[in-house]
Amino acid sequence: MNRPPLKALTSTDHSGGAPAPDGENAIEARNLKKIYRSANGGEGAHALKDFSLAIPRGSIFGLLGPNGAGKSTFINILAGLVLKTSGEASIWGFDIDRNPRKARVSIGIVPQELNIDPFFTPADLLDLQAGMYGVPKAERRTAEILAALGLTSKADAYARTLSGGMRRRLLVAKAMVHNPPILVLDEPTAGVDV
Repeated sequence: MNRPPLKALTSTDHSGGAPAPDGENAIEARNLKKIYRSANGGEGAHALKDFSLAIPRGSIFGLLGPNGAGKSTFINILAGLVLKTSGEASIWGFDIDRNPRKARVSIGIVPQELNIDPFFTPADLLDLQAGMYGVPKAERRTAEILAALGLTSKADAYARTLSGGMRRRLLVAKAMVHNPPILVLDEPTAGVDV
């Protein structure tokens, strides 16, 4: 299948965020390729084919493309959920293969799917997520993050009682618990109530 290439929109504002040292980017991909194998073991779909980009530190960046263009595949490679076929990628200067832990700690990802355990409260989910990233209890910002995303009144409610938009905001909160320098949102406006 021949799909149009991904397109990128970038707005660079170095007045906020970390300054971009010479040659350092927030995210870099070089000749990234992902081929999904077919069910019979043969070569399947090319989700990414020699995909390269450089996102400067301190920028706001949009990756655009039609369904099936490889946007979520690229994000899932950065998150460590999908293995690339070939190429290189780095997050905040850390190669995802040579230094995966530092690369993953440098990024917070809000997934496209609403994957929240319905039997936990938002406060519990944020504390659990912070613990998974090794954030000491004394340094956790659970209440602050819930307040920033308008979820304070639901902090102790089961996640299954939240509206779709509140669940989406909770995913944003989970991506922020370890205070990463990079935040990636996959389909950020899907199901958000304003």
